[in-house]
Amino acid sequence: MTENMWTIVLDETSIPIPPETLVDEQCDNLRTLTHGRVIAKIVSYRHNSDNSAFIRQIFNAILAEFSPNAVQQDLGPAAQNCFTFEFFITSAKVNNYKFRVFFLTYGIDFYPLVIRLDDDIAAEIGAEIGAEIGTEQNIFCKKETEFKAFLKKILNSPKVAKVVNTLHSMALQEERKLRAV
Repeated sequence: MTENMWTIVLDETSIPIPPETLVDEQCDNLRTLTHGRVIAKIVSYRHNSDNSAFIRQIFNAILAEFSPNAVQQDLGPAAQNCFTFEFFITSAKVNNYKFRVFFLTYGIDFYPLVIRLDDDIAAEIGAEIGAEIGTEQNIFCKKETEFKAFLKKILNSPKVAKVVNTLHSMALQEERKLRAV
């Protein structure tokens, strides 16, 4: 057997929290708030579409800005150097509907990350902070505190509130119909 050349010491005491875990915690909070009538989910997004290619292109541009000589920038078509997740709101009681809130993309270090927002939410948040949000509704977060601040703004935007309230109302109506039968 050859010599083990790995001298890495794994630090299990200070494990960083992946951004999708922070979002997933909010999914649980929404389920509790709405008594399970409205569901938010964050799922790995592997769809091979123009949109996902565009998201990776944006992320790679950010990566290049922070690390211009990065060997990870172009791994070719078979490899990915980033993780992409889709965050959406739905209801088990409302068939075939989901509202996509954003895409979340980051690399192995978690930060910087990119949030690609729904157009209406981007306009609302931009108006709230008195600025245009990035290019093409993209928010760039360099660290966890920035991400949490924007996530809170997104989850409390008028558009998200309207979607949650509408789905909740529709779910209540479905429950009443079932009880009447």
